[in-house]
Amino acid sequence: MNMHVSGLADPAVLEHDAVIFNHEAKSLLRFIACGSVDHGKSSLLGRLLFEAKLVLDDQIETLRKDTGQLTGAAEDLDFSLLFDGLAAEREQKITIDLAYRFFATEKRKFIVADAPGHEQYTRNMATGASTADLALILVNAQSGLTQQTRRHALIAATLGVRHLVVAVNKMDLVEFSQDAFAAIERDFRSFADRLGDVSLTFIPVSARKGDNVVNTSANMSWHRGPTLLDKLETVDVSPRAANQAFRMAVQWVSRPTADFRGYCGMIAGGEVRPGMDIIVQPSGQRTTIDQIITAGGALERASVGQSVTLTLTNDVDVSRGDLLAQADTPAQVSDRLNARIFWMGQGTLAPGGRYHIKLGTATAAAHIGGPMHLIDLA
Repeated sequence: MNMHVSGLADPAVLEHDAVIFNHEAKSLLRFIACGSVDHGKSSLLGRLLFEAKLVLDDQIETLRKDTGQLTGAAEDLDFSLLFDGLAAEREQKITIDLAYRFFATEKRKFIVADAPGHEQYTRNMATGASTADLALILVNAQSGLTQQTRRHALIAATLGVRHLVVAVNKMDLVEFSQDAFAAIERDFRSFADRLGDVSLTFIPVSARKGDNVVNTSANMSWHRGPTLLDKLETVDVSPRAANQAFRMAVQWVSRPTADFRGYCGMIAGGEVRPGMDIIVQPSGQRTTIDQIITAGGALERASVGQSVTLTLTNDVDVSRGDLLAQADTPAQVSDRLNARIFWMGQGTLAPGGRYHIKLGTATAAAHIGGPMHLIDLA
């Protein structure tokens, strides 16, 4: 029997492995598209996918069948249907539920949540914003800022979204007017004083025509900023907490055997390493990290966003809900706090009311002490 053994790998296999490696190495941006109903969120996202050449031929054919446009330019199809999947959404031409979509370009991977704009579905929008790095807020160039636009921006900022990209859509309906765009930017910046520490970017776009979505618009040569895709591909997604002190809320105490005790959770701030002194809060007990264990083996260092199991050098009392913190920079422990609350309950939120408050993996009884201040979104 003749055998041939080659020391060279198949070029096709090498190329495939390189593609996979490059894809996995790309950074990931989670963003949410929000704003008032009928301002064009689903249409803009669909146009973004189309202009970036991320819509497959069979999807184009399906869109043609769904809209009855069997002929004509693909650019004129209703790309909102790529996100509005529910029958009720297509019938009413509005988004009701969150629609998540994964896509990738040469520079970055994305997970986008298309949020409903109607006030009735604000809870769904808040759910999508809770995990987003960036909020894409659409404003109709004809109607300007609405109360729901302000509400969505405030929810996103309160939930920790660092980057707000205000896309002034339907610029074709105001003849691509720079003055109309500038007026909306002024209004939004005036309102943004109450949003806290967020970065703002304003982009004039036309989802219907594709202006400034992927390619620079010839109709708005006065705009010197980035296109929408440029901004999404280049925005900084490194978490703020990466440069803060180590924090990890204990999610679960792992006891697979009698001689092993590990504390599981996701690192919420900073980094941890074996030999680091930590403090267990709120009890105040001090100890030292022994090992950092993951599914892939032990680590010499772990940072914010990683889920790990930590073992300690000595036995201390640690339970679910406790916080493991860097010993020299512990978290503040208090029985009082100031909070901005979006109230969506059926009853009335008022001083004296008793509730449960959840922080990390801990839950405690709480009551509203007052005074309370209502944020006016008008």
